[in-house]
Formats: sequence, structure tokens, C-alpha cells
Amino acid sequence: MKRIFRWMVVLTIILWSVQSKSLPAVGTETHMVLDENVIGVQYLYIETYRDHFEISSTGAASCTTIASGDNVDALHVYGSLQKEISGQWISIGSWSKKVNGTEAKITNTVTVGPGKYRYKSSVYLYRNGMLVEQDDKASNPISY
Repeated sequence: MKRIFRWMVVLTIILWSVQSKSLPAVGTETHMVLDENVIGVQYLYIETYRDHFEISSTGAASCTTIASGDNVDALHVYGSLQKEISGQWISIGSWSKKVNGTEAKITNTVTVGPGKYRYKSSVYLYRNGMLVEQDDKASNPISY
């Protein structure tokens, strides 16, 4: 009887140790709401990369890009206001700024007429004169 009891104890310990390794870790609960349609990008050098695009009721299309980097010495930021013509996006204005440092901001306002517009931007980060990271974005189209 003692042998059976010992084997049961040993078997229970083995099963418990195997199960404990496969259990998921439980942490503290957070109250964060995630948008299922958002895909995040993990950057190595880009700290901040944000665009803002809006068209006012008077037709002023405001376009802004803010970018910053970590462990870089230069940034080059491009912006382009595009209009959809015959199903293709055509640039109707573009601008750029190259900064020796870790932060860059470009902003421009263009008066537009009726149509569908979007803002497209690109950012390039350099360290010791070498391109180390780049990315680009396009806003959702806005009809005016």
C-alpha cells in the first residue's frame, strides 16, 4: 500500500510540474482598448513619426509631418499632397526638410478645389552619413 501511495505522489508531482510549465503567465489587468484594424510597426531608430492632414471648409489643405529618431544624427522628411485623377494619385505639391539632429517637422498649407486628396510622407534617418531606417505613410483620402 505504501508503494502505491509513493508512486501516486511521484506521478502527481511529475504531472503537476509538466502542467505548470505549460500554463500561461497571468499579469495585472490593463484597461487598454485596442483597435483591431491598427497594425503597429516596431522601429529600431524612429521614435516618433506622425502625420496630420485636414482640409478646412474653405479648401485649405493642412499637411504636417513630425519625426524624431534615437541614436541618429540627421533626418530627411518629405511630404506630398496628392489628388486622385482618373484613379491615380498625382502629386500637386511637395516639400522636404533635412535636419542635422534628431527631430524634424514639416508643415504646409495648400488651397485646393473640389476633388479627393491624400497626404503622403516619407522619413529617412541617418547615422554617420549612412541611411539606417526609412518609412512612409499615406493618409486616408479626404473628399472636398
